[in-house]
Amino acid sequence: MSKVYPAPAKVNLHLAVTGVTDHGYHTLDTSFVYVDVGDSLTIVLSEDLDVCCSDDTLSGEQNLVYQVLSAFRREHQVNAGLDVFIDKKLPAMAGLGGGSSDAATALWVANQLWKVHCTVEELIDFSVLFGADIPCFLFGKASQAYGVGEKLSVYKGVVPRQNIVLAWPGEGVSTAAAFTHFDQNEFHALTDEKTVATVRARSGAASFDLGYNDLEKSAATLCSPLLAMLTTMKEKSERAWMSGSGSACVAVCHSSKQAYALAKYLQKHKLATWIHTGHFLPEHPLLACKIGA
Repeated sequence: MSKVYPAPAKVNLHLAVTGVTDHGYHTLDTSFVYVDVGDSLTIVLSEDLDVCCSDDTLSGEQNLVYQVLSAFRREHQVNAGLDVFIDKKLPAMAGLGGGSSDAATALWVANQLWKVHCTVEELIDFSVLFGADIPCFLFGKASQAYGVGEKLSVYKGVVPRQNIVLAWPGEGVSTAAAFTHFDQNEFHALTDEKTVATVRARSGAASFDLGYNDLEKSAATLCSPLLAMLTTMKEKSERAWMSGSGSACVAVCHSSKQAYALAKYLQKHKLATWIHTGHFLPEHPLLACKIGA
C-alpha cells in the first residue's frame, strides 16, 4: 500500500561560518527549523528501486533520493525496492533544503519499510556523505548544528511562533558560488590575525542573533533580485533574513494581516516568483506519520 509522506522546507534561524577543514569544507554554527510547506513523497514497496518526480528533469538515478536509497540498500544488503514519486513544491537553489528533505524522508521511510531499523544517529552518520543538510531533517526537531552540519543538538533558542512569509526571487544562488564569494571578500574580516586565518575570532562566543547569516551579503551581491526582495521584506516586517546560502528569504510578521500584505506586495511588484505564508514547525511532520500504515 502506498502512502504520502511530507518533506518540509527548512529555514536557517542563523548561520555563521566558523572555519575551514583541511579538506576545504566550511564548518558552521547554525540552527534549523521546519516550515509548514514542502514536497511530498508517495512511497510503496517494490521489487526494484525507482524514483520519479513531477519535474521530469529530476527523475531517475541522478536524483539524490535514488542515490541515497541505492547506497543504503547496498550497505544493508536489502533485497526489496521502493517506488518513489516526488511531488515538487519547493524551488531549487533556494536554501530551503528541498532535495535534502526529500532524501531524508525517503531514507526515514525506507529504514522502516525495509526493516533495517537503524537508529537516528546511524542514519545521520550515513546520510552526511550525501549532503550536509540531510541530517537536520533526520534529527526531527528544531536543531543547532556544528561541524559541516552533522553535529546536531536540540535548538536552545525560542522558535518564533508569529506568522511568516517565505519567498524566493526566481533566481538561485549556488552554494559553491556563495561560499567562494564569502571566502574571497568577507572571511578575512572575521578571523583573528593572531591565529591561522581560517579560524573565526567569534567562534565559541555568545550565540548569534536570530536571522544572522554570514552568507547573506555575498548572495545578495551575486543575485540582485535577492537583494531587492530582501530589502523590501526587511522594510515591511518585524525581521527578515536569508536562509542558508540563498536565495529564499523569510520574514517574521506580527500578524497574519501583515504577512498577507507583504506577500501581496512581493507578488504585485514581481519581487518574488514563489511565496508561502505560514508558520515555523518545531518538529518534523513525519514524526506524526505511521510508516506503511
